[in-house]
Amino acid sequence: MPKHSIFRRLTYISALGICLLLSCSSTWAETNPSTQKNLGENTKASTAKKISTRQEAETSIPWEKLTPEANEKLQTVVANPSVFHRSPIQKTTCDHKVYRHLIRYPELVVNMWELMGVSKLRMDRKEDYLINIDDSYGTQSQLELVYGNKDLHIFYAEGAYKGSIIPTISSGKVVLILETKNTQEAGKPVISHRLNMFIQFDKSTNQFVVKTLQGLFLKIVDMNFAETTKFIGQINEIIQDNPDGMKRLSGRLTRVQKPIREQFEKLIEHANARYEHIATNSKE
Repeated sequence: MPKHSIFRRLTYISALGICLLLSCSSTWAETNPSTQKNLGENTKASTAKKISTRQEAETSIPWEKLTPEANEKLQTVVANPSVFHRSPIQKTTCDHKVYRHLIRYPELVVNMWELMGVSKLRMDRKEDYLINIDDSYGTQSQLELVYGNKDLHIFYAEGAYKGSIIPTISSGKVVLILETKNTQEAGKPVISHRLNMFIQFDKSTNQFVVKTLQGLFLKIVDMNFAETTKFIGQINEIIQDNPDGMKRLSGRLTRVQKPIREQFEKLIEHANARYEHIATNSKE
């Protein structure tokens, strides 16, 4: 759960890039070059020509598997970003299917945080893969899941900000690429993931203000990504130790569509059963 007050404006993985609409310079920059290390241990450092972090992120996009509409949307941003940023790899214990459900339906976690009183952000799912977002601080946006499998999720977002930090309207587009490695440690499921962001700003955005705030917000994004990963791990711990309690909490998530809650509750049962099986085998 986020501890910094600003975290209340920047909740959950898929909302991070949207909030960055108000935080970056119009001059393209590649941040976090130190995180070029491949996810996991399968590096390609021995290749004759090392590609940049941004190029590596681009090549992870399965262009041939996207719809023509999604291709066009992503190409517009990826080919000419205002800024590219890669967050450091984060790791936690979590049932792999539960993790994917939380990533694909982020309103589950956002609604949990609302009940806990740590976030005013609202997510309203309009279609199967499309969500309207209002952070209650001036950012309104629309988030679309354009591709997803067990190792990769790609989101596209368009949004605008107008508030106390930047009084004029600042709009932009974001492509979020979440890479995930699913492993096992001591018989328990573990996920390692990192977030790549391509952000493109409208020319009308106040460049001086956003350039001034860029460094601060990128640091907050990395901190928030780390805290969100920890929160996913905490959800997993409750599923393991108190599945009925997590199911009761799911029933209180009134901003989440019923079929999504019901699927989450089934995943809670299955994950807990797997953990009980692991515990039984470890005693033998």
